[in-house]
Amino acid sequence: MKNMTEASSPAIDDVETDLAREKILDVAEKLLRHIGHRKMTLADIADELGMSRANIYRFFPTRASVDQHLYVRFAAQTVKIVREIAQEDATAHSRLASILETAHRQCRRWIHSDRNVHALFAAAAMENWPVVSQFSDELTSILETVIRDGQATAELQIGDPSQAARAVLACMISFVHPVLVEQRMADEQDIEADLQTQISFIVQTFGKPPKAKSSLSGYPG
Repeated sequence: MKNMTEASSPAIDDVETDLAREKILDVAEKLLRHIGHRKMTLADIADELGMSRANIYRFFPTRASVDQHLYVRFAAQTVKIVREIAQEDATAHSRLASILETAHRQCRRWIHSDRNVHALFAAAAMENWPVVSQFSDELTSILETVIRDGQATAELQIGDPSQAARAVLACMISFVHPVLVEQRMADEQDIEADLQTQISFIVQTFGKPPKAKSSLSGYPG
């Protein structure tokens, strides 16, 4: 039988491993924002940390895994915000509209304020990284929760909430896919007007919205 010290060692090792990974990702994120993920190398990360590339490989088996972990970091910011919206004390229609707006505007925000982060998202989408599907699944799950809430209060009229959530995200693809959003902006389309039209269509498809309309905030830029 292992003694207490031996039994607790794996947990301690796990914590130390997680801390080391986060430290590496902190440096990788700084480099990505500065020079972009295409130019960033493991040697750059190792030099910043004062360690060997071999040591980086202890925590990230491939160069691509660093990029994918960074993607998860940035995507988690959007997930956190939309999850908080889903838990608000508001109508399902209002929460649904706000979640869709937020997912879109976060994409635009990267384009406006941090092109290198946007480039990471664009590469992930175009190259079909596994983490993109994970992000999509999380958003779908949150949408499904809101739709189920709306069903419970008879606010939303729809069949299968899971299928509905996937359909909603599919309808929003040109507003949440980083490459398509950038193309819309490059073509100088009235993306804000198109966004509101699309969201109104989606929300009204599920049933008659409440009389009190939620005000949809504008987006700078």
